[in-house]
Amino acid sequence: MKIALALVMIFGLVACGEQATESQPLPTLTLERQPVTLSVHAGGELEATQSTPLTVPSGSRRPQTLAWIMPQFTRVKKGDVVARFDGSDFRIELDKTTYEIQKLMYDMMAKERDIDNTRFSFNTEADVVDYEYELAKQFNINDPLLYTKIEIIEAGDNEEFLKAKAEHIDKVSENFEEKSATELDVLESSKSVQEAKKELNEASLSALELVAPHDGLLVLQPSWDGSMPEPGKAVFPGTKLAALPDLSQMQALVYVPEVEAIGIQPEQQVNIQLDAYPDTQFKGRVKSISQTAQPRERDNPVKYFTVTVALDSQDDRFMPSQRVSADIIVTTQKDALSVPILAVFRDQDRAWVYKQTAEGFEQQAITTEFCSAVLCVVESGLNAGDVIALSRPKESES
Repeated sequence: MKIALALVMIFGLVACGEQATESQPLPTLTLERQPVTLSVHAGGELEATQSTPLTVPSGSRRPQTLAWIMPQFTRVKKGDVVARFDGSDFRIELDKTTYEIQKLMYDMMAKERDIDNTRFSFNTEADVVDYEYELAKQFNINDPLLYTKIEIIEAGDNEEFLKAKAEHIDKVSENFEEKSATELDVLESSKSVQEAKKELNEASLSALELVAPHDGLLVLQPSWDGSMPEPGKAVFPGTKLAALPDLSQMQALVYVPEVEAIGIQPEQQVNIQLDAYPDTQFKGRVKSISQTAQPRERDNPVKYFTVTVALDSQDDRFMPSQRVSADIIVTTQKDALSVPILAVFRDQDRAWVYKQTAEGFEQQAITTEFCSAVLCVVESGLNAGDVIALSRPKESES
């Protein structure tokens, strides 16, 4: 927090938790009504409000290895290749799937040949049995004057046997056809799976280059851990590798620590300085603030709110990812009483300071308007000229 009151800052540094002793008097502050400006100081970067994302081709469903990518902030033309991916694994997989497809085709041909041979055997046997059955019916032995009873019985049994045999051959042939069709379906299904893999690998091989859709400035995009795209890194389909921003309309992203984001609201004024041009100041307004605070570094638990700042004017010096310093004006009052936050004590909804009187320091209830992480603007309870303690008096400790 920046505070317009230089005197308050000095006393605040003196009063950082110190207790009064016999050799060190209790630090105090005499209140004065004067202009107060509270601002939040934070760092950030510039970005384009609109940009064309360049993502990893989605033809493959698995990570790809980045083989080459253009350097950061390279000027590109439409159709320029900005990144290439390693296709070694896809070529190996394509060879494997091509081999499997050919092998399955040979297996299917061999199976169809075996089915045809077996079907021919069934048909031949069925023809012979049918022929014998017709002969048995045609020359039926049923005359007791010419044949013995045993011969007549044997002839009848032979006719029934041939009929049963013909029915058995038909049943076996039907089961064989069903089994053969199932085996062919299994082979065909395996072939379809391999063909799908082949098409996927062919699509991946045809998408090994990332091409710029239009002219622009190439801005690489960091991943979730802050690392930039580089050769040898595995990237997932759909991952944003880079962007071609519209440089005519830029905005600032400012990262405010969670504990310092008190009171930041849309439309508040923001003073911006480019780190590369510290002597030039630009104006802006808070456009939005993120709903939740998130860590910015993998091993750092500190959370930050992301504040988007709309710039009042554009400049040729604005570039994506350019570092900036920002002062967000949280509140401005022309005539106010303010006290350091360390001098304000609270218990639930009650707030007080220790005001100096003739008898010493006594609790004085106050109401506050806005409190930052450093300073509170007093609404009532104190007047100009009052003297307050900047730390808890020793005799007031519980």
